[in-house]
Amino acid sequence: MGGRWLAGYGWVALLVVAAGCVNVLSAAQHGAANWAALRGPVLDEITSALVIICLLPLIKHSVDRLATTADRRIALIVIALAMMFYALLHISFMVALRFPVYALFGSGYDFSWRDHFATEFRKDLISAFMIAVLFWLIDRRSAAPVPVVAQVAPDARRAEIWLRDGTKSIRVDPGQIISVTSAGNYVEFALADARHLIRGTLTGEESRLRPFGFVRIHRTRLVNVTRVVAIETRANGDFVAKMDTGEMIAGSRRYRDAVAAIKGTAT
Repeated sequence: MGGRWLAGYGWVALLVVAAGCVNVLSAAQHGAANWAALRGPVLDEITSALVIICLLPLIKHSVDRLATTADRRIALIVIALAMMFYALLHISFMVALRFPVYALFGSGYDFSWRDHFATEFRKDLISAFMIAVLFWLIDRRSAAPVPVVAQVAPDARRAEIWLRDGTKSIRVDPGQIISVTSAGNYVEFALADARHLIRGTLTGEESRLRPFGFVRIHRTRLVNVTRVVAIETRANGDFVAKMDTGEMIAGSRRYRDAVAAIKGTAT
């Protein structure tokens, strides 16, 4: 998991904890002034927050589909299904956790699936939607594009870079690289006849490869503009770069400036 992913996860988890604290304080304000009265609300909020924090990756990965899937309808369907699955898991694990926790503090817990399930499911769908919006806003802010300057070095085809692939270092002609993709704590270099996975960050590789005509078209992807043969723009503003190998690489509308840079280089 990259640092940006962990940062977004941490902020949302912190908001979940803060919401639980607010609910407990509200219970105290409405008459639960001692531990015996506060015990139920405190245990309820703790168990609920623990399960929510464990399930956050489910919502996060579904929201990521908005940026990685060309068809937004499919991405929205995936998010909707993930929200319903999240709600079912949250209720199931929360109820299962509360029985032993309540017993540990010397009291009993009662949950009627017939009477309470519909209400809890509706509440969880709303919270899942709010969490998805938070992740989307965090990603949108952190992925704000920087101005792209695609300047291909005159001797780019004669230059070379070194990639450390496991225990060996490989000399590569930058002109042979098609794309570079982020993969957690690694980046994958895609060549026409090989792929190399090296430890590093996409931001670092972007700085190293910019002089050779590489631009970012997605928050997780760079492409070699000298190997782009066509740009297909989608109705939603996203686009697809067709490479000279026939590969189609999706780009995000957040990096629409890259399209102008690619076309300008081709001209």
